[in-house]
Amino acid sequence: MKKILLLSLSAISCILQSCSSSLNTFSEYDKSTNFQQYTKYAWLPSDTSASNPNIAAEKMYGKMIVAYSNDILKKKGMQIDNQNPDAVFRFSFGLNSKMEYKQSPTVSIGVGYSPAPGFYSAAMVPVSGGNVTASRADEVFLIIDMIDIKTGNIIWTSGIRKNVDNTGDSEKNTQLALQSIFSNLKIKHKTR
Repeated sequence: MKKILLLSLSAISCILQSCSSSLNTFSEYDKSTNFQQYTKYAWLPSDTSASNPNIAAEKMYGKMIVAYSNDILKKKGMQIDNQNPDAVFRFSFGLNSKMEYKQSPTVSIGVGYSPAPGFYSAAMVPVSGGNVTASRADEVFLIIDMIDIKTGNIIWTSGIRKNVDNTGDSEKNTQLALQSIFSNLKIKHKTR
């Protein structure tokens, strides 16, 4: 358990840290929905069940994600109302880890051979290369869903995926990721 927790925390600590690779953003929504009818919202608690492999990461970054999201939603004119919301938001956050395999090119040289006068043949003999190397490729994901309270249907979902490394400012990049996610939410009320 400690190994899983340590692995999750160290991997997630580099959330969105590399500025060298771009964010892969996606968004889907119900085109028949009038999003202007949603003025009040609340947050659903994250999945804290033992079956959630990203529970440590969600606990660690959950408050930051909700706080930055609240700032963005406030700028869109929405208000938090935990008693009587029009919609609720939930997020899922975690890490997909996989191995990537690469093969280096084979370097060859030509060798001439002459079995009889006037006839030449050539053969290519591999000298080096062709080595297969394995490396870990970590991808962080953050998905936010908006759910209509009356119907219980997901009316909007948006998220990001990003390959990570150990450089950059995770807090700043989390803010940029959330701005990118919520830019796809077509709600804009007058702020008071």
